[in-house]
Amino acid sequence: MAKILVVDDDISIVESFNMVLPKTEFEIDTSNDGPDALRKIKQKNYDLIFLDIKMPKMDGIEVLEKIMEYNNDLIVIMISGHATIETAVESTKKGAYDFLEKPFGLDELDIKIKNALKYKRSKDELKKLKEEVLKSYEIVGVSEKINKVRELISKYSNLDFNILITGESGTGKMLVARQIHITSSRSEYPFITINCAVLNEENLETELFGKYQNNNLITKGKLLEAEEGSILFDEISCLSLEVQSKLLKVIDERKFSATGLSGEINLKSRLLFSTNQDLESLIEENNFRHDLYHRINVLNINIPPLRERVEDIPVLADYFIKQISLLYNVREKRLTENAKEKLMGFRFPGNVRELKNLIERIIFTVEKNVIDADDILIPDTRHTIYFSELFNKNLTLNDFQNESEKLFIQKVLNDYKYNIKQTADALKIQRSHLYKLMNKYKIPLPSRKTGDN
Repeated sequence: MAKILVVDDDISIVESFNMVLPKTEFEIDTSNDGPDALRKIKQKNYDLIFLDIKMPKMDGIEVLEKIMEYNNDLIVIMISGHATIETAVESTKKGAYDFLEKPFGLDELDIKIKNALKYKRSKDELKKLKEEVLKSYEIVGVSEKINKVRELISKYSNLDFNILITGESGTGKMLVARQIHITSSRSEYPFITINCAVLNEENLETELFGKYQNNNLITKGKLLEAEEGSILFDEISCLSLEVQSKLLKVIDERKFSATGLSGEINLKSRLLFSTNQDLESLIEENNFRHDLYHRINVLNINIPPLRERVEDIPVLADYFIKQISLLYNVREKRLTENAKEKLMGFRFPGNVRELKNLIERIIFTVEKNVIDADDILIPDTRHTIYFSELFNKNLTLNDFQNESEKLFIQKVLNDYKYNIKQTADALKIQRSHLYKLMNKYKIPLPSRKTGDN
């Protein structure tokens, strides 16, 4: 049953609503002035409000402003016997859904109500869908560091500046980008992702700007597809210097041109960028433009690796168990405290993504409903095999220490794909110290391994 509030100091208008609208379909409340109406609106959730403009104590426009301050999702139809176009436009700008002029017929009133309630249902469904989408991209964790990330998302979401999202692989950079978009005023527009790893000189024009023939659109580029939404340039460090130069021009001018198009198109979308690389190191190596770096790094959100927020691991594990069990319609398992402590002891070089994969594997390979520490196994690698062999070798303590240290460094380097900064951070040593150890144990970088200069 739809709840309708009629606010009008004209008793005949109020009574007409009660007489016309069937009580089996509508619950009608009435009010004769603004202050009383505002009190009732705070006490009950109304589906529709009819609000007269000319009233004692407070006029309808003032009441409308107060209603929108309280809840801008409420559907309000303004009514007046002295309507002008200016008044209708003003009330619409301030949040009114529609305008009804006195005197009105029953058919007109019926249409207004049906359209307004249909609009409300659509709006409620859209809001529910948005809440579900927001929940599906939820950032899970209780640590101070992840709370800081959430704070920055909230702070930056409606600031129209470029944002650089940094963090190791698997930390959730895409998740943060989507959160920024969903919680922004651009959320009703598209969220477009551009994979920079496949963007090159050959496909750049078509991929970003689209293709035209005699000013007629043939292929829509990503920049146009985004409309007034958000564009994420994922792994921006993968771009060649030539592509970086062309992207810099677009960012600077906030407009672009395309082959077959005589004019230029203004860029209306917001730009987000992500990377798992140390861009400042790439600048030093002349692999990334410093001017582009300063354009994209206006605002920065760095996502800490999982090893730096171990208190989030049990929370994430429980979250993934619920999520995966629901997705695949399987019985939900439970982790013991010992199992959670064991998980907290792992380094997880693949971060949250690796933890999720591990939980998924546990759910489908362990038959028990209660998972204990002994049930959690990390798959063997060649490094664990080598470690096993070390225990059986005839070595002195000094030799064993050197061999095991070398093996451990190789393992961590491999985990982080020979990213020196991330490896040094994981080992909690300076990069210079890591280089010294690599030199000591004759551990080459991948480029030197393959003979590249």
